[in-house]
Amino acid sequence: MDICGLALICIWPILFDCFLTLRELTLLYKFWKVIPVALKTEFHFFNWTNPEDFYNLSVKPRFEETGPYRFWQTEEKTDIIWNDNGTITYKQRKYWHTDNEKNGGLKDKIISMNPIPLAASYILRNWNYFVKKGLFITLYPLFRNLKMTTSAEELLFDGYPEPLIKVARAIPFFAKYNFPDWDRFGWFYKRNGSSEFDGTFNMGTGVNSTLGEIKTWEGMKQTPFFDGSCATVDGSAGQYFPRNLQKDVIKIFSSDLRRSVNMTFEEEEIVWGMLGYKYMMDDRALDNGTIYPENRCFCNGECLPSGMVNLSNTRHGIPLFISLPHFYRADPYYGNLIDGMKPDPSKHQFSITIEPTTGIPLKVDAKIQGNLLVQPVPGVVMFESAPKFMLPVIWASQTYEIEGIHAFLTWLLVNFSVICVTLGLSMIMLSICTFSLIVYKRHIKYLHQQKQMRFINEQNVPLKSVFQQT
Repeated sequence: MDICGLALICIWPILFDCFLTLRELTLLYKFWKVIPVALKTEFHFFNWTNPEDFYNLSVKPRFEETGPYRFWQTEEKTDIIWNDNGTITYKQRKYWHTDNEKNGGLKDKIISMNPIPLAASYILRNWNYFVKKGLFITLYPLFRNLKMTTSAEELLFDGYPEPLIKVARAIPFFAKYNFPDWDRFGWFYKRNGSSEFDGTFNMGTGVNSTLGEIKTWEGMKQTPFFDGSCATVDGSAGQYFPRNLQKDVIKIFSSDLRRSVNMTFEEEEIVWGMLGYKYMMDDRALDNGTIYPENRCFCNGECLPSGMVNLSNTRHGIPLFISLPHFYRADPYYGNLIDGMKPDPSKHQFSITIEPTTGIPLKVDAKIQGNLLVQPVPGVVMFESAPKFMLPVIWASQTYEIEGIHAFLTWLLVNFSVICVTLGLSMIMLSICTFSLIVYKRHIKYLHQQKQMRFINEQNVPLKSVFQQT
């Protein structure tokens, strides 16, 4: 037993590595393949309350938040391929299940701006004036409706009828933007139950690689959506992080943003009795070169003040910009151009808490907002006299906290070294105590025999009689 205890003390690091390596039929693989906890997801929309004043430059656009519209998101990995180099290739399929008891408001009518004509004007904004003028005069009957009124469920997953998408596909000028072959539009249209939008990941399994580290996305180490170092695919694939984290900066590759995002250490946090490092999305992740010059390659031709991430190249030319909700942490420039934004650190920050020894996330509080850039475009009839501002459309919140058997197993891993050393020492001590007890009993028996022999010698008792008595 002492050998087993000593072996346990010596080999626990090897066992620890085995438990934190992705292999088929293991618990780690089971939790990775199907996330064991549904993620609480809430969507909020911004209702445009004064669209009639769009061309009145003395009146600010005004917005009111609606929602939340609640869903539960589940996720599973599909098309899994194990590679010889210690990596795994896969896709991920996501499902959003409505919380029927709390979602009666999905029929709410939302007023916003039609993103399709806005996308057309954005794509052509730098073209020859007369080409733009002629094209939009020809297509004006189709593009004339800037304001649209749709329900929340249509804006999310159901989509609303939008013939302009097919029209855009038929125009050669727009061919390189690869508009989808849809007749409807919604921000999450055709994503529920699909594994295509997020793309194909290749990440390390822990065998000759770092568990959870993304190697390629869609087979690429550089995405085509940004320039230079901003296009690099690196960081965590999202579910696991490198072990032995530092109180510094971590990276996560987001398939939604098509880029890696920096998260900065904020503070320590206790979750289910485990110490976690809390990382925040801050200026480093949202800047366009104003604060961090190396971030200028995220501009994509629109180097706006800090706080907005340009995703137009990833969304078929739609001028979609991502920020934190209500322009939290963004340059005051954006909030000063419109009315209705109420940034609140307690409601609108993006954070993730990770157990630093194992790299397992303990808590996620993710918040992100989608905005449309509206600006004057000479030669485009409906935007020639438009004001310039960032139009808020939707913001989403996703929360998760480790619990149940997943929390217990993570706690065991966190305390694995202490458990193994304690158990090993206990086995050694038990072995020593057992051996000592055996020696002690044999010694007592020996002393007893010696006492009997002395008694025999002193009394001159024949040995034969002693043996007969015994």
